[in-house]
Amino acid sequence: MIDYKNELKTLSNNRKNLYILLARFFSKEADEEFLKELAGLKLPLDRKENEIVGFKAALERLAAYFEYDAGESLEDLAVDYAKTFLGAGQAQGIAAMPYESVYTSSKKIVMQEAWSDICDIYAAKGIEPDCSEDKILEDHISLEMNFMAYLIEEGLEMTEMLPSLEEQKSFINKHLLNWLPAFCIDVRENADTEFYRMAAELVSSFVRIDAYILDRIINDKSGGIVSGASYKCKADELDKVLAELKKSYRVYAPKFTKDAETGEETDIVRYQEIDSVSEMVLDKQSDFSPKEVIYPISQTIFSFDENGVKETTYKDPKGIVVFARACDINALKRMDNIFLSNGGWSDVYYKQYRDRLKVFLIECKESFDKCYCVSMGTNKSEDYSVAFGFNGDDIKILVKDVDFDNFFKDLTKADYAPSFVEENKLKVRIPSITKDNMKDVFALDMWKKYNDECISCGGCNTVCPTCTCFDTKDYLNQENSRRGERRRIWSSCMLPDYSKTAGGNVARKQPDTMMRFKTMHKIYDYNARFGGSEHMCVGCGRCINRCPEDIDFSNTINTLAEEVDKLEVK
Repeated sequence: MIDYKNELKTLSNNRKNLYILLARFFSKEADEEFLKELAGLKLPLDRKENEIVGFKAALERLAAYFEYDAGESLEDLAVDYAKTFLGAGQAQGIAAMPYESVYTSSKKIVMQEAWSDICDIYAAKGIEPDCSEDKILEDHISLEMNFMAYLIEEGLEMTEMLPSLEEQKSFINKHLLNWLPAFCIDVRENADTEFYRMAAELVSSFVRIDAYILDRIINDKSGGIVSGASYKCKADELDKVLAELKKSYRVYAPKFTKDAETGEETDIVRYQEIDSVSEMVLDKQSDFSPKEVIYPISQTIFSFDENGVKETTYKDPKGIVVFARACDINALKRMDNIFLSNGGWSDVYYKQYRDRLKVFLIECKESFDKCYCVSMGTNKSEDYSVAFGFNGDDIKILVKDVDFDNFFKDLTKADYAPSFVEENKLKVRIPSITKDNMKDVFALDMWKKYNDECISCGGCNTVCPTCTCFDTKDYLNQENSRRGERRRIWSSCMLPDYSKTAGGNVARKQPDTMMRFKTMHKIYDYNARFGGSEHMCVGCGRCINRCPEDIDFSNTINTLAEEVDKLEVK
């Protein structure tokens, strides 16, 4: 069985080493040690993809340079380096200046917009390149190519490499490919030695083929190479698999929480890290959804002091695995739309968690009492990496994501496909709301009863797997301090101050308008915004279980449907 993950790591290591090697052509004059390293390279001339964009021809030219001896001394190379890249002895402008700013600015000089962008990119990574010794600037070709090697090395430390691969691709497209082709043409035209003409061809073709390779890998990773292998095992066997998984992933599942003060187990089920299958709660719906794993209740987005601001980044190299039921997997899709596809911008704080997430499906054959997922079309899902059917100590497994093949390959083969809930006790009917009847829907008397029933506690939003609203607050380290953090914290449209604006005005003062807002969002607004047949509510029923006043949201939807029917009759 092919281990795709190890293959990708080997390829990434090779790419990293090539970037470091090629950067050396331009960092300073060639010396005997560098020439010896080049001459000893084992060149992959037989790889088919190397024929693309002339990389194979460039490799053959490198091999020929040492095989037939171009007769160029170290002194010749030093003189040509000074002439070609530093403009020594040349008229102004007749050189291949190795800086992005020179090739991307209208003035054709250093320290322009590209240089500023590159400095910001390095700073965001906490990198301070030492430019003093060689007296070069941050957007020098050698530093940009070494930064690519840094990005690759950073990706190798992560369990889920896709975010890093996309970051590498972005840097190549926005920076290297934005100027290197033109720079390499100038090198070929200005250089007197075969060595630097050959180097220009090698670098130009390598960066272009690397962009092609990255595109192919990202497409494969995004599409997911399907395995389709299925297995069966006992709980103790799965515990051994979990132990291996936890070396690379943080594994979350529904689990009884412990009281913070006494340390005793409570009956509240939340998503927490597990070490054993026995810790998973499977016969009771979790009180909270898995959203808090990748969308923390309180999240620091940046810290600040009198000298400036430092943005928070998620640096845990481990991936994230979440065991979830079909409704919660469908809820994740709603969150993705809201955070990643809403207005053309992606929420970076959500994305840095989401990019590392793999979902394991918990088979759900029978409905819990308050579920109405079938009515919402969220009772089934194919968006998972591995599916599990738990039947006491007998466990069946379907692996879809080939990245997980090696974790399960030693288990007993079986024939398994997950089953899904086909019917709920609760059923809802989505009302036919349109722009034409919207005003009448807003004016319905049904909303007023919530002024007596709802206490505006926001508990329904807290447990909902698709509620994403948050507030931002600044916290100082101590009173009168200039140091602190800005955090975003879950909020709720059912809280009295949620709609407060500058000046103190509150748009929705009473529970009736809050409930109307929430209901419309769940069964109309989201669908109107994103289209298709999906609604924001996934019918998990957690809000019904959570409400201290026993407000049943399925009744709210059905009552609204009946009231809308009456409007149509009128």
